[in-house]
Amino acid sequence: MRKKPIPSITGILLAAGLSTRMGFPKQLLSYCGKTIIGTVVDNMLNSKFSEVLVVVGFCAPEIDYVLEEKNVRIINNEDFREGMLNSVQKGVRSFDFNTRRRLMEDSTFNDRCAFSLMLVDQPFITTDMINRVIDAYTETDKGIVLPSYCYRRGHPVIFNHKYADEILALDADSGGVRSLYRLYSNDIHYVPVETDIVLRDIDYPEDYRKAVKRS
Repeated sequence: MRKKPIPSITGILLAAGLSTRMGFPKQLLSYCGKTIIGTVVDNMLNSKFSEVLVVVGFCAPEIDYVLEEKNVRIINNEDFREGMLNSVQKGVRSFDFNTRRRLMEDSTFNDRCAFSLMLVDQPFITTDMINRVIDAYTETDKGIVLPSYCYRRGHPVIFNHKYADEILALDADSGGVRSLYRLYSNDIHYVPVETDIVLRDIDYPEDYRKAVKRS
């Protein structure tokens, strides 16, 4: 059976947080011979994403320096203190899906143009895992695709471009992006995985110590 072509999917990395619980900018912590953010960005760049956007805020100059030779588009969120939803919306606003659609050669796939949300404190999510979710999105007609481990939702999450306006309309009392999972449960395709790397993150110093030991 002929494999479907991969639609244009923009990877959006959320990396603007304060790292309050860590006590140090976790984006810049050392991991596998790089920084955490460097590891995540490389995993994204080596995947099937069409492009990678990185939303920065806290310690933006230092992060810019780390990423200056990477083929990514930096999005500066000056309002990063307002929380993750604000950074999500900043990234989605920078996702020019109309341009992406015009660039698509196969008109039957124009409406599958999409964006994906990833978190900077999940350096465990490999390029292979990202591609597994991308491949699942390519093969399904669902508008939201994400991995699940033991019936728990993980990252990366891929959203069809039709959800951009809805995400931009969310407010602080909406419950954030997760509210879409309840509203559009029939439009979700889950990718069962055999590892908890899609769930694990690094919030506290102890999380970081465990992550370094596992690496």
